[in-house]
Amino acid sequence: MKLKNLIFASSLALMGIMPVNTAHAHPHVFVEANMDVVLNDEGKFTELRFVWRFDEVFSTTIQFDYDSNGNGKMDDNEVQEISDTVKESIAEYDFYTAMRSGTKALQFYEPEEIKTYFKDGQMIMLLALEPETPYDFANGPLRLSASDTSYYVAFDFDSKNVVLEGNSKGCNKEIVHPNFDDLYADETLTESFFDQPNNLNLDDEFYSWAVITCS
Repeated sequence: MKLKNLIFASSLALMGIMPVNTAHAHPHVFVEANMDVVLNDEGKFTELRFVWRFDEVFSTTIQFDYDSNGNGKMDDNEVQEISDTVKESIAEYDFYTAMRSGTKALQFYEPEEIKTYFKDGQMIMLLALEPETPYDFANGPLRLSASDTSYYVAFDFDSKNVVLEGNSKGCNKEIVHPNFDDLYADETLTESFFDQPNNLNLDDEFYSWAVITCS
């Protein structure tokens, strides 16, 4: 079944690719997220560049679905169709991106494009996001995350996946992962809770964050 023919009915259906009746609040797609955090000459945050590397099972499914001419490889027009469809589909979910100053959400422009290619059996996507206003670290640490509010897609990153570019003198990075033992100790987070789509808008504490501090 083609991605473009699937109904993107809820935030549980990743990018319109997976049928809605298969969706639950447990990860179905796994992504390694690499971040380049770009600072300008003044040391202000001006751009977040992502490289998303999708798991092999999901990547194989996409290649099968989008090989429209059945030649066993991804042609340029097929890859472009994937990029265009994904960009349109995830726009309403903030491109699976969160930028925070304290608890305040930073607004950012949508990416000009999403580039897609396949390497070693994995689908890889590149996109760049710019905050509407360059972020001044005098306002405090900056938190950045690749996140899916439904927890349908699991984004994974660690310190090695986060690189500071530009004038990052006096800057440090820290990766903060959620404490799932404490989160799931909450009696409201039962299996029945996660099986109800209307409940699936998890809070910031469920995400991993790259915390950038500059002095």
